[in-house]
Amino acid sequence: MKNHNSILLILLFFTLEVFTQTSPKLIVTRDHLIIKKSRITTDKLIVYRGEISNTAIPSSTHILGKVVEEKETIRFSPVIPFGWNQKYTLVYGAIIEYFEITLPEKYEYLSVKAVYPSIKNLPSNLLKWYFRFSKPINESNVYDHIRFTDETGDTLTRVILPLNNILISDNGLLLTVWIEPGRQKRGLIPNQQLGTVFEEGKEYSLIISKSLKDQEGIPMLEDYIHQFKVVKADRKQPNIDSWKIHIPTVGTTSNLMIHFNEESMDYGSTLNSIMIKDSEKNEITGNLKLINNETTLVFTPSHPWKKGNYHISIDAGLEDLAGNNLNRLFDSEIKNTETTNLNFTMRTLSFSIKETP
Repeated sequence: MKNHNSILLILLFFTLEVFTQTSPKLIVTRDHLIIKKSRITTDKLIVYRGEISNTAIPSSTHILGKVVEEKETIRFSPVIPFGWNQKYTLVYGAIIEYFEITLPEKYEYLSVKAVYPSIKNLPSNLLKWYFRFSKPINESNVYDHIRFTDETGDTLTRVILPLNNILISDNGLLLTVWIEPGRQKRGLIPNQQLGTVFEEGKEYSLIISKSLKDQEGIPMLEDYIHQFKVVKADRKQPNIDSWKIHIPTVGTTSNLMIHFNEESMDYGSTLNSIMIKDSEKNEITGNLKLINNETTLVFTPSHPWKKGNYHISIDAGLEDLAGNNLNRLFDSEIKNTETTNLNFTMRTLSFSIKETP
């Protein structure tokens, strides 16, 4: 009986020892996990993504990280930081513990800050969209999160050109999306078989799904919906001779404003195609932005304007919403590429800043 009781006490002690290890005190941040060293094991500390059952652990792949043993604790630092609201499994000897890093209450969720073109009446041969986000986005399968619907709510097909490498700015905030050019350009087979993507006189909705995630893996809180109406196709080249220039004041950093004769211009190509230079053709540093539904360009110089002559240098590749540039219409036929290439030059508008009376 005494031996039997001794065995029961040993088993009870061992059970309590293991039980106390199944709920260890963890200190977890996105960058590391700290656990108190076990007294009964010398096994390695391993972490898995997801809640992995005991039987599934041998066939599961652990996440990569660095393990540092300290006097009383073991620190695990993952190569890629732990994700918000992502569950993990910790295995350390007899310990199997599940943990999760809860998203902070004041977390800044991803949102759409602006869409270009911002004007609500768009030509049926519209070529590009630009989306500005509040923070860098997760670029994986980004096109799956963007769709267009018609007036009945049906999703349009073959709208977006699915590039293998998406067009995203270096800071991850500005995404460029092309409408399928083969459907927007007359004379091409997709256009002949399917017609243009958008039909004149109809209304559509652009929807960016809340499933789109930021680089932390956290999705938006709600869908972003932008409604617009389609008008007739635009088949006129931009005319810079009709632009009006609002001349700034000498000795100030007041804005130089260029009005595009009430025509909305392509957001990306406009900001990349216009440069302000002095009389010696040196670039004037400053900030460019588009306002008034992209019908006005505003340039704010870094330093006060000086008296003198200035030039607005415009790349001939500057486009309107339908992809028409200063040299040709988007859907014009190009027969002689050698001659066409010679057309890609710079255009210039000039203005003078005089002393105030």
